[in-house]
Amino acid sequence: MRTSFAFMIVLSVLLAGAAGPSSQHRDIVDHPACPICGMDRGAYSHSRMLIDYREGATGTCSIHCTGADLAVNRHKHINEVYAADYNDRQLIPAKNAAWVIGGDRDGVMTRRAKWAFAKKEDAEAFVRQHGGKAGTYEDAMKATFEDMYQDIKAVRERSKARTKGRTR
Repeated sequence: MRTSFAFMIVLSVLLAGAAGPSSQHRDIVDHPACPICGMDRGAYSHSRMLIDYREGATGTCSIHCTGADLAVNRHKHINEVYAADYNDRQLIPAKNAAWVIGGDRDGVMTRRAKWAFAKKEDAEAFVRQHGGKAGTYEDAMKATFEDMYQDIKAVRERSKARTKGRTR
C-alpha cells in the first residue's frame, strides 16, 4: 500500500510537471529563438519550422528563416524538414504538408504568407476563407526565395525608420 501511494505521488509530480512549462512543444523548449532573426518561436508556433540536419537540429520561426538557414548551410546533410500545422501547431514533415501560399493573413517575416497544413481539407478551407493558392512544399520554398529580396528590404526599411533620429 505504501509503495503504491509513493508511486502515485511520484506519478502526480511527473504529470504536473508535464502539464506546466514543458507542455510546450519540445522543439520550442530546445530551440526557443530563431537563429536567423531572433524571434520567439513559441510566439510563432503556427509558422515555426525545424530542420533536422545530421549535424544537429535548427529551429526557425518561419519558412522565410528556414530558407535563409538552408541557403547558408547548404553543405549540411538534411534528414528532414518539419513545419508546424497552422491549426494545431504540431510538427509534420514539410514535404507531406498541404501548403497555402498567399491570402489575406499576414505572413511571418514575409509579405506573402506560406502556411502548412497536415490535412489537405484544412488547407482548402483556409483558401476558401482567406484566399491564397494551394501548393506543395516545393512551391512554398520557391515562393520563399522569390520573395526573399523584397522581404529583407522591407525589414531593413522598418529598422531604419525605427532608428531614424537616434544618435549612434
